[in-house]
Amino acid sequence: MVFTTAGLSGVQNAIATISTNRPQYMAIGTGSSTAAAANNTLVTEALRRLVTSTDVSTANTIAYVADWNSVEMSGLSFSELGMFTTSGVSTGSLWNRDCFTAVVFDGTNDLQVQLTYTMS
Repeated sequence: MVFTTAGLSGVQNAIATISTNRPQYMAIGTGSSTAAAANNTLVTEALRRLVTSTDVSTANTIAYVADWNSVEMSGLSFSELGMFTTSGVSTGSLWNRDCFTAVVFDGTNDLQVQLTYTMS
């Protein structure tokens, strides 16, 4: 079976704008462990928010952007992020989790994260 261009576009639209169980809340955290398919939460979630924007202008791609200000980020050792379906901390379905070397914020920098899903 081949997934057609129209099919991919339909899935993109459904995930980005139609589905009631779609990823729309981005969370950042301070946990440290290897990301795994079995993860259902961030290790140590710090902040979660509704994405600032969702872009579906590129075929088969959904780009989510979320922003945090310098006051929220002050003192945070940012080392993990994920997309969730609900707003409550440690609730909802985790669609992905990414881990990396911690970036420490000293209160002088904002954070903007763009997370892109590409369907192929």
